[in-house]
Amino acid sequence: MNKLSLALVLALATGCVAAAEPVVFSAEQLKAKVEQVTQAQNKVMLKGSVKADVDRLFALYSDDFVYIHEAYGGSYSKEQLYANTLRLMSMGKYDQTEARYRIINLMPGYNAVAVQRQEIYNGVTQNHLAVFEFRAGKVTKIIEYWK
Repeated sequence: MNKLSLALVLALATGCVAAAEPVVFSAEQLKAKVEQVTQAQNKVMLKGSVKADVDRLFALYSDDFVYIHEAYGGSYSKEQLYANTLRLMSMGKYDQTEARYRIINLMPGYNAVAVQRQEIYNGVTQNHLAVFEFRAGKVTKIIEYWK
């Protein structure tokens, strides 16, 4: 093998190893991602939201994204959740006049964040716990821990 071929093989091997390293978000980056998702979720639930708002929200989710809420139906794939969101939107169920969720507290971890959010729904205020998990810059899982 000549020197140029060897250098090319080594460069490609090094690039593959570097590409395999997971992207680890800092606490500030995790906070920004959760805020971005929460704002997009709030936008979808506002009266007058449109399919483009749903598309912007779901662009933040990985292809293998899963939403888990055992108290309200279990586990949903990205495709199921997207279809349900569009169906509810077409039925006029998203009619909020102000943001539904407000972030109260965040506890960042390794590409995951425990999130305490306050929900105001039909005049009732409740605090909720959720965990957001990330991979390659996208949300891979949201697990809700409230009823």
